[in-house]
Amino acid sequence: MSAETHPFPPFLPEGARILFLGSFPPQPRRWCMPFYYPNWINDFWRILGLIHFDDRNHFCLPSEKRFDEAAIRAFCTREGLAFYDTACEVRRLKDNASDAFLEVVTPTDIPALLERIPRCRTLVTTGQKATEIVADTFGCGIPPVGGDTEIRIGDRPVRFWRMPSTSRAYPLPLEKKAEAYRRLFPPIRTVLWDLDGTLMDTLDDLAAAVNHALALRGLPLHTTPEYRRMVGHGVRNLVRQALPAARQDDDAFVDAALADFKTYYSAHIDRLSHPYPGIPELLSELQERGVRMAVVSNKFQEGAERLVRKFFPGIGFAAILGNRPGLPLKPSPEIVREALEKAGSGPEDALLVGDSPTDMRTAENGGIGSIAVSWGYRSRDELAGNRIADSVEELKAMVIQKNCLPLHPLSGY
Repeated sequence: MSAETHPFPPFLPEGARILFLGSFPPQPRRWCMPFYYPNWINDFWRILGLIHFDDRNHFCLPSEKRFDEAAIRAFCTREGLAFYDTACEVRRLKDNASDAFLEVVTPTDIPALLERIPRCRTLVTTGQKATEIVADTFGCGIPPVGGDTEIRIGDRPVRFWRMPSTSRAYPLPLEKKAEAYRRLFPPIRTVLWDLDGTLMDTLDDLAAAVNHALALRGLPLHTTPEYRRMVGHGVRNLVRQALPAARQDDDAFVDAALADFKTYYSAHIDRLSHPYPGIPELLSELQERGVRMAVVSNKFQEGAERLVRKFFPGIGFAAILGNRPGLPLKPSPEIVREALEKAGSGPEDALLVGDSPTDMRTAENGGIGSIAVSWGYRSRDELAGNRIADSVEELKAMVIQKNCLPLHPLSGY
């Protein structure tokens, strides 16, 4: 009896946050598409359609009796959903797709797979055989159906969830299966926003203010694109980096230049700065849906407050947190903890949106999810490894889903 090798490569999108592991795909003659859960009568994609779009047929092309592979790949990439199976090579003891008659020849190196997706904190098995293999791999107990336990990949904690099989042979209605899978997608009730490069384009005003401080001292000026590399770490660091190398360690000189920067910037902070197109509308829609929001920035506190209150006057942010004396800058998790406390939220239902690796580390350090936006001050390459939104519309699709937002505004907001 010959062995079969796995027909699909692991699907590991940037910033993958959930890894789904089945046992092994059925024979190709049972496929309706060359991707995971390819059997037309398997309900995995109907379950996700029901959870995310209130439509079990969202990913189906019923007239053709196949799933919409392109839509599925785009959805999973956007949402950070990764896929593989617990066996790389198997023998089929009978000519069917049943796990009961699969002999595992080569199991998957699951820890190595998880090392390739360092943002992943959730591992999900979708059947009994897959669950047993994961439990054997990590030497842990088997969770109850719909339940979870913790495993560790080095220092990284990962929640191991056992979900009901999506095969129609499993004796549970689709709606009941969806109730179990819905636990993997907790409601997003709080969004923390970076300011510069995420909500607003403030680069021209920052550049003008630093150049003013440099010009007062007869020092070389920088172009606006050059300042793009310097922003994001607080205004003192911005001014220091703009100075000639010989002056960067002269604290008194840096402080004097910083004072001139602040005087000019405070008077001109909103001349050229503006929200990115579509951001005010997105914030309004999130507020209408009852999502709590806060601003977490490395901009000095007075500047952050002034910009937010001028350009987003109708948004009731739970907090506007900037660079304040005696408190650490991002990527310290302190600002995340303070923002969540003021919003009355926990980390399990919070998300940070920012434009820099510093923002992504802040979210990770604070134990919350994250989305990177590529329209800000860092290149897409610098953001690699994270979930990335390339437009406000794409960000909206990642944040606003019928399953992950409350139906009515939250009280006390």
